[in-house]
Amino acid sequence: MGLRLGPGAMVAAAFIGPGTITTASVAGATTGITLIWAIAFSIFATVLLQELSVRSALTTDRDLATLVRDFGAGYWWGVPVLLLIVLAVGVGNAAYQSGNLSGAGIGLSTAFGVNSAAVVLVCATVAAILIVINRYRLLERILVGLVAMMGLLFIGLALFLAPLLWSQPEIRLLPNFSGTNLTLILALIGTTVVPYNLFLHATAARQHWRGSAIDEALSGARWESCVAISFGGLTTTAIVVVAAALVPGAVDQPPLDAVISAIEGQIPGWGATILGIGLFAAGLTSAIAAPVAAGWTICGAMGWSVETHSLRFKVVALTVVLVGGFFAVVTSRPAALIVTAQVTNALLLPLIALVLMVVANSALLPRAYRNHIVFNAAAILVLVIVTLLAVSKLMKLFG
Repeated sequence: MGLRLGPGAMVAAAFIGPGTITTASVAGATTGITLIWAIAFSIFATVLLQELSVRSALTTDRDLATLVRDFGAGYWWGVPVLLLIVLAVGVGNAAYQSGNLSGAGIGLSTAFGVNSAAVVLVCATVAAILIVINRYRLLERILVGLVAMMGLLFIGLALFLAPLLWSQPEIRLLPNFSGTNLTLILALIGTTVVPYNLFLHATAARQHWRGSAIDEALSGARWESCVAISFGGLTTTAIVVVAAALVPGAVDQPPLDAVISAIEGQIPGWGATILGIGLFAAGLTSAIAAPVAAGWTICGAMGWSVETHSLRFKVVALTVVLVGGFFAVVTSRPAALIVTAQVTNALLLPLIALVLMVVANSALLPRAYRNHIVFNAAAILVLVIVTLLAVSKLMKLFG
């Protein structure tokens, strides 16, 4: 079967948002390319967990949140786990939404010099209107294209600058788990392996391949997801390389601002504009995806309709837009807020990954589509590594 781009491209565009761009810029500027291994691990984990999510949804014709609710029915832990997922996705997506809207504002401000706060308000209004009238899919395609353009810009620059970077005698690739690096490692994982994308991808895949044979749908979903997510990982790596090469240290201004200025220096008259438009598109794409994912997740967990025209879906999604928009306007440190949201995501990831793995092994799925030993071994490896990193971070915070 040929490659059929669909939900996977939206998932990739959702995690190549302001959070990824900011976190990767900080990582490159402060630690060089030392943490590229964390991006490689994140992409492996993302491809694996998204496959489990999509396979569970397509083979049962149920959303992931619905599957979790059905699996926990009758057990004492069923309701607490659902409530934790609802809380994590609801609060987490509101925090993400703030960063998404802030990033969109920074993008247009960079490209055209317009007022950032005004852009935040306009983007929040546009996202809310599109959700109310259920007409966001065409805009998503346009935004995904703009995000891809930005990704290609970073990849091209990274290839051009890589020889300069490799010539530096102090370059290091070995992992370093100091306090600052551990925060950035978790942030890079949290900005790539996004829990809400698991729920977003599952529901979107069901809708995209509705009416197709299961094997055909699974084949298409796997290929387009793998290609799109790999492009996202390549883009993240390229941002780290560009930041490490152009703004090592970045002590005079925030790393993202320093990267934008440096790219403008490399491509005068065009660099900042292209990057600004791409950052705006990345922010607005994620600003649409986050509330939609929250609506699907919370409605599915509560047993409500997940159709985008339902009133409860719209109420949940609009709440995320409003809360995120409020904090995007009032915050004075959007970069710090964005990185904090990524770290929080990584701390919550082990629980959601564990639930997903258990569901993928359960009798809810037809026997032929349950996890094989290889999938289980890979999922356990991801779960153990993320758990160890999360526990280490918590020990440093409270130790």
